Amino acid sequence: MQSAVTDQVVKKLARRLGTSAQAIRMVTDPKTQNYRVYVQRQGRKKRLIEAPKVILKRIQRSLLDTTFSHEHPSTWSHGFCLGRSIFSHAVLHTRKDVVVTMDIKDFFPSVDSLKIHPVLRSFSPDESELQLMMQLVTRNGRLPQGAPTSPHLANLVFSPIDEAIARSVGTRWVYSRYADDLAFSGHDPVDMLIDTVSEIVLRNGFCIATKKTRVMRQHHRQKVTGLVVNRGLNLSREKRKNWRATLHRINTQGMEAAEPHCPFKLNGFAAFCKGLAKFKEAHA
Repeated sequence: MQSAVTDQVVKKLARRLGTSAQAIRMVTDPKTQNYRVYVQRQGRKKRLIEAPKVILKRIQRSLLDTTFSHEHPSTWSHGFCLGRSIFSHAVLHTRKDVVVTMDIKDFFPSVDSLKIHPVLRSFSPDESELQLMMQLVTRNGRLPQGAPTSPHLANLVFSPIDEAIARSVGTRWVYSRYADDLAFSGHDPVDMLIDTVSEIVLRNGFCIATKKTRVMRQHHRQKVTGLVVNRGLNLSREKRKNWRATLHRINTQGMEAAEPHCPFKLNGFAAFCKGLAKFKEAHA
């Protein structure tokens, strides 16, 4: 049974977040449209983005900074974690006999109020305040993909599952997770690994997207979150080729002429390449 959210609870949380009680009441009013919903396309992938509008986003960011960030995700989580990255995730699986990647289906939408409740309980013993925070971080009873609080809360929800997976594979496999991407590397029987992990994930209310599971052996290209890991961290041959062609167009035709032919966003990819080079230099 949900506790009624009193004015006193609203004012108390508002003070802690540095906002007004009126703002909190407005964004928790079910009649208010607080999200901009649209479909984001990345190649063949489609993602439903539920982006909070300005006031709600500011409140969610404050909740993350003042409250949720005090609780750290598991050591196996590398996505949206301070001091960890897509590079620290992938480097764990370099130069291995076998690499297995698995994908959690509908990661954020699968994190519903029942899963979030125990996490929020660790931040507030007051059920009324907990319910207020729940209203601020969920949409239709689930984590919205696009809210600044969603990645961290999803990581906290999944932390016990990370531990269960790591415990089940023991020292036979190296395990790490970047958001909804699970990666394993080692040399043990693969079928047993996939069955065990799938069962643990399903038992905890998530589901593996089986069509996206990949088993990659050393004599074939091994990729983890888009990076080739056979002999260290590297971009794929296709990406290197596209990047060289783009740089050539920029040098010969200028930025405006090159951009329409570029298969990726220039600034984002340049930052990614710079980050990769910096990571490799620091871990040489």
